[in-house]
Amino acid sequence: MKPLDLLLVSWAVGLTLFTAHVLGGSDAGDAPEPVPRNPAFRSIVLHHGAGHGREAPAPGLPHRLRLVDVTFHFFLGNGRGSPDGEVVTGHRWRDQVPGPHTGAPEVDRTSIGICLEGDLETSPPTRRQIGALLSLMDRLCREYAIPPEGVFAHHEVAPGSSCPGKGLPVEEIRAALARRLKAPPPQGCP
Repeated sequence: MKPLDLLLVSWAVGLTLFTAHVLGGSDAGDAPEPVPRNPAFRSIVLHHGAGHGREAPAPGLPHRLRLVDVTFHFFLGNGRGSPDGEVVTGHRWRDQVPGPHTGAPEVDRTSIGICLEGDLETSPPTRRQIGALLSLMDRLCREYAIPPEGVFAHHEVAPGSSCPGKGLPVEEIRAALARRLKAPPPQGCP
């Protein structure tokens, strides 16, 4: 290796170690800082895709671009566009910003939007979607202190809407969520 190459490699390694030390804390064992959460989120609103452009983003595009037009914080696949039960986290969640998912700005500012893939007006969600939904809401409700009564169907906060459709048993989901929240939190949950 030539002296200049050796100098450049040494400089790059030193800069990398310095950057890791400064950004990672003073001790190599320090845990990263938690992502700040939006304290305005006080409820959850459930939606369905219903073929109105709210299906899973195209998988071939870069991750950020795939989610840029999604108005929801989370999207749950049903096996037709996304894997069944897969939870896709949107950029609005990662950035902790409200999404225009209800048509009511005052609700949008304080709610987390979850969309289930499919037309739940004509068919029910899959078992995996329901399982993923309950797990996700369990975590969110515990983290944000949202009671089961703070979970709404879109039509409950936006009169005139039929979303998320007749196929989503919202009362049963709230009851199941209430039972889960009475139990100790799952491992790894706050």
